[in-house]
Amino acid sequence: MEESKKSNSKVIVIVLAILLLGAIAYTFYNNSEHKKLTDAIEEEKIEIEGNLDSMIVKYEEAIGQNTAMSNELSLERDRIIALRDSVKGLKATNYSLIRRYRKQISKLEETNRRLFFMTDSLTSVNKLLAIDLDSATIKISKQLAQNDTLTLQNLQLSEKVAIGSVLKVNSAKIIAMRERSNGKLVETSRSRNTDAFRFNFTIAQNEIAEQGERALYIQLLDMNGNTLVSKGELMLFDGTSVNYSDATTVNYLNETVDVISLIEVDRDTIVKGLYTVNIYIENKLIGATQITLK
Repeated sequence: MEESKKSNSKVIVIVLAILLLGAIAYTFYNNSEHKKLTDAIEEEKIEIEGNLDSMIVKYEEAIGQNTAMSNELSLERDRIIALRDSVKGLKATNYSLIRRYRKQISKLEETNRRLFFMTDSLTSVNKLLAIDLDSATIKISKQLAQNDTLTLQNLQLSEKVAIGSVLKVNSAKIIAMRERSNGKLVETSRSRNTDAFRFNFTIAQNEIAEQGERALYIQLLDMNGNTLVSKGELMLFDGTSVNYSDATTVNYLNETVDVISLIEVDRDTIVKGLYTVNIYIENKLIGATQITLK
C-alpha cells in the first residue's frame, strides 16, 4: 500500500514536470513569435518613415521650381510631414495603425504622381517659354544693334550731307579801284589812290544744297583786323559775332552764281599793307581772299 502511494506521487511529479516544461516551452515560443512580429512591425514602420521622407524631399524639390503648383505642393508636403511625425511616435505593437498608414501612403503616392506630372508639365512649358523668351531677347538685341548701326549710319550720312550741302566760293578776287574825275572807276595798286574795293566771286554748283534765297555778307579787314566800312553785325553759328562791310541776297538754285560787290572807302583811311575779304553765307564763312596795296 505504501509502495502504491509512492508510485502515484512519482507519477504526479512527472506530470507536473512535463506540464511545467510545456508551459515554459509555450511561453518561450510565444515570446519568440512576439519578438519576430514586433521586429517585423518595426521594420515596416522604419520603411514607411523612409518612404515619407523621400516624398518630402521630392516635394521640396518640386516646390523649389516656383511653378503655379507651388501652393498645392506645399499643402501636400505638410500633410506628409504630419503623417511621418505620427508614424515616428507610433508603438511597434500597434500593427493595425501601421497597416492603415500603409494604405494612406498608397493614396499619397497616387496623389504624388498626379501632382508631379502636372509640375513636370508646367516645368517643361516654362522651359519652352524661357527658350522662346531667350530667342526673342536675342532677336530684339540683334534688331536693336541693327537699329543702332542704321542710326549711326544715318547720322554719318546726315553729317556728310550737311557737309556736302555747304556752299563754296570759287574764283574769289579783290581789286582796289580809283575814281577818275569823270566818275569812272579804274583798277589801282596804290593805297593812296584807293576809293573803293570790288569783289568778284562765284558760288559753286551744289546739287544737294537747299534751294532758295541766301543772305550773303562781305567783311573787309585791314592789316590790323579791323572791319572797314562796318554796316552791321553778323552772329555766327559758333556763337561769335563779326561786323560786315556789305550785304546782299542771292537766289540759289543749285547752279553757279556770279556775285559782284563794291565797297566804297575813304582813301585817306587806306594805307599800305595787306587787306582781307571774308565771305559769309547765312552764318558760315565760305570763302576769303586778299590784296596787298603799295
